[in-house]
This record gives sequence, structure tokens and C-alpha cells, in this order.
Amino acid sequence: MIEYMTEQEQIQQLKNWVKQYGMMILLGMLLAVALATGWHAWANHCKRVTVRAAIIYDNMLTQKAQNNANAIEAAHQLIARYSRTPYADMAAFLIARDAILKKDSTTAIQQFDWVIHHSKAESIREIARIREARVLIADKKAESALNILNTINDDAFIGLIDEARGDAYLLAEKTLDAKTAYQRALKELPRADVTRPILAMKLANLETL
Repeated sequence: MIEYMTEQEQIQQLKNWVKQYGMMILLGMLLAVALATGWHAWANHCKRVTVRAAIIYDNMLTQKAQNNANAIEAAHQLIARYSRTPYADMAAFLIARDAILKKDSTTAIQQFDWVIHHSKAESIREIARIREARVLIADKKAESALNILNTINDDAFIGLIDEARGDAYLLAEKTLDAKTAYQRALKELPRADVTRPILAMKLANLETL
């Protein structure tokens, strides 16, 4: 028992313990310091990247508000250089919207696909999926729209998904399926949702068929 050891014996035991385990403790301390230093360096790097992306994003919005064509160039820059930031998602949406206005569905679908495969946010991926489905419906590609709506990342969007499914079924002349999808969407959408009147009108139109 250590309480019965002489002072000299206790000192010798401590020396032996340090000799046996000292190197392991030292290596452990060095590893902990290295990990902490590396973590702080990585965190600072991520912060700098996010700040730079935010600056480009802000400039992009300013240019877009001024109808400056450079806004699209800035959006592409965000996606190419800062793809891991949320700003890249928003840039892809901006490019897609510009493409839709120009009736360039191919580019719009490419941008929505990029968001679906790269965004870290489930809700953002779901929005991209619904918007891509609507572009496909506008292009008279009902089956492609239904296929992309088969995957659901965020159940909070189920009402909008079912409404889009209803539109795709209607395009495919599957009236009964369209009616069922619209009915589900009405049950799923919040009562305050602004799209409910339009959805109710779609359903009412089917009732006359």
C-alpha cells in the first residue's frame, strides 16, 4: 500500500511510472494539441470561405436587382468555387429561374439536379425536386415528373408534392389518379396555405369530367 511506503520509495515509484508511461502521455498530449490546432484552423478556414461566398452572393443579388447579366456569371462562380456553402444552392436556383424565363428548360433541370445531388439541406433538395418536376410537366414529360417525385426528402412538403403529382397525372390523362393526388394534397396542405384555392379549383374541375 502506498501509505506505508517511505518517501524515497514513493519518489522511485513515480520515476518508474513516468519512465514507463511518460512517452505515451507526452504523445497523447501532442496529439490532442495537434487535433485542437487542426480543428481551429479548419473552423477558421470554413469561416473565411463562408464570408467570401456571402460577399459574392450579396453582389450577385445586387446585380440581379439591376438586371445586370453579370449576376449569372457570379452565380456560376459561387457554384464552382463555393459548392459546399448554402450560397451555391441559392445561386443554382437563380440560374434555373433565369433559364425558365428564357424557356431554357434543359439548363433549369441541370441546376435543379445539381441542388438535388449537392445540397446538404433536405428542405432545399425537396424544393429543387418539386421545381424540376414542374419544369418537366411544362415540357409535357409527365412520367419523368412522376419519377422525380417518387423520392421524398422532407415530409413537410408532401402536400406540394401530391399537388405536383396530380398535375403530372392529369397531363398523362390519368384522371382518377390526379383526383386522388389532389384530394390528398388538400388534406396535407395547411389551411392557411395560399395554394389551397387553386388546388381546390383543380379538383373541382375534375369533378365535372
